[in-house]
Amino acid sequence: MLTQEQIIFYKENGYLVVEGVFSNEEAQTFLGYIRRHANKDFAAIVNPDRFEALYDQDERPKSDITLEEIKQTAEFAEYAMKSPTIVEMLEALHEKELVGLSSQFIFKEAHSPYCTQAWLPHQDGWYPRAKSGDYITANWFLREATVENGTIYVYPGSHTAGLLDAVPRKSFREDSDTSPGSECEIPEPFAGNKVDVEIPANSVVFLNGYCIHGSYPNNSNKSRPWHSSCYITKGADYLVGANAKRKDIALR
Repeated sequence: MLTQEQIIFYKENGYLVVEGVFSNEEAQTFLGYIRRHANKDFAAIVNPDRFEALYDQDERPKSDITLEEIKQTAEFAEYAMKSPTIVEMLEALHEKELVGLSSQFIFKEAHSPYCTQAWLPHQDGWYPRAKSGDYITANWFLREATVENGTIYVYPGSHTAGLLDAVPRKSFREDSDTSPGSECEIPEPFAGNKVDVEIPANSVVFLNGYCIHGSYPNNSNKSRPWHSSCYITKGADYLVGANAKRKDIALR
């Protein structure tokens, strides 16, 4: 359970790092499962919790894919989204009933074509066009994240600025030499308050949908895999999205 201090920190800053939510064994299991489905470039995988989506993105010859593998990985990704511990923390931070919407796995594999990508400053809530306070993500960092291997940076308090205009950019299966993230301008007084977030392995970073953030390139020998689960207030409006294919997902 979150402490009152953690809840206050989230409400003031728009993000919160919680350590030890999942175990080392769970992280190793999930990483082993999902790496089976990565393509040669280690491009992102959207909605790995959905059997058909995972099957469609698996670029191995279909004769080499077992349905049991797909099922195993999808069930674990679904568990990551619906973990009772995660849901309890979300409800403490959000104070409204939530549903899941979509998920994504980003490998940021060392020495892969996508490792040098740096996400531009953006708001996750811009993609579904969520109203203020309706959208939140839970981002499971399976391994330690540092500036050297591509951790995120945030602008604390920027969630209070509301939904900002942004420059649309392709942010899924985009060319590996481009910078993804639909960039927004950072309003005053937040522009000078950029914080690099050093994240211990098996931590979850909760992000308000309006909190401006981005990430660094991975210039190290260590990969920075993370799984992002996205949620919205039950009954709230949102864009489905051509890639995200958002839909209401019951959490219990």
